[in-house]
Amino acid sequence: MIEVKELVKYIASIVLVIFVSFLLQTSVFPTFKLASVTPNLMVAVTTTYGLLRGRTQGMAVGFSCGIVLDFFSGYYLGFYALVFLYLGFLSGLFKKLFFGDDFKLPMFLIGFVDVIYGVIIYFVFFLSQKDYSFGYFFMNLIMPEAVYTLIVGIFVYYIIFKINVWLDKGKDRRQRKLVG
Repeated sequence: MIEVKELVKYIASIVLVIFVSFLLQTSVFPTFKLASVTPNLMVAVTTTYGLLRGRTQGMAVGFSCGIVLDFFSGYYLGFYALVFLYLGFLSGLFKKLFFGDDFKLPMFLIGFVDVIYGVIIYFVFFLSQKDYSFGYFFMNLIMPEAVYTLIVGIFVYYIIFKINVWLDKGKDRRQRKLVG
């Protein structure tokens, strides 16, 4: 019974993080545009969960973030879900290299994954329309968004890290009671 309660608490926290991130990304941050771009909080959330929890949970969170984007802003149903699923998998590959209190790897990874996301979006939506100005797109949209996402991603990472510590604290306490 305790495991089900912990699982429900964990899933509810992920749903809440995704919901709040989506609301911030679509309603608050468009008013704070820098260099005509907004941060991509869904990339930061997917990358953070992949890094903290591994490939499987990174893929699940990425798929969930992508489905939310597909329902509310996608042209092709399932496109963002598939892209974010792969981004969560990619982020989860770095879990073995990561130590929780070090901020360098998460920040590098959030920026790197956002660049990969921007390149994918360019190839799918712009190159298919015969817009061959990749250099312009890269320097004026992909890189500023990656930097902005990286800056905001510091706070996203810290909040999700603290939520995971809080959720794991209850699990550690329960395991000590069972053993001792």
